[in-house]
Amino acid sequence: MRKVVVDTNVLVSHLFGGNPRDVVLLWYEGHFDLCVTDGIIAEYSEVLSRFGEVSDEARRLLSSITEAPNVRLVCPRERFIAVQADPSDDMFLECAVAAQADVIVSGDGHLLELGSFRGIPIVGPAEFLLAFRG
Repeated sequence: MRKVVVDTNVLVSHLFGGNPRDVVLLWYEGHFDLCVTDGIIAEYSEVLSRFGEVSDEARRLLSSITEAPNVRLVCPRERFIAVQADPSDDMFLECAVAAQADVIVSGDGHLLELGSFRGIPIVGPAEFLLAFRG
């Protein structure tokens, strides 16, 4: 099973459709394991709580993240300072390394600028979908 880290930008953007929605639907359908940390779940929750008009869908999503069998909760053993412009992005890199993830899917410019981290590709939703459907 592929192991994928999905940044908050993609997760929240899925609420509004497009490629991010398709990425999350692939996870819902069991095509990959979503790798998270406690810190990532906390960020997902905090950001999703800002979207009152989609709160039911956001609550279902958070419930799935904490209960779904294809979620891997990892505890990073290494800390990185790789994204100088936004150090909070480092948690996605730490998760990916700890989980030995296959890919990080991101809509965040700081992460996408890296291109990869420790051999783990960092791609946007469209590129992820192209590779998946390949």
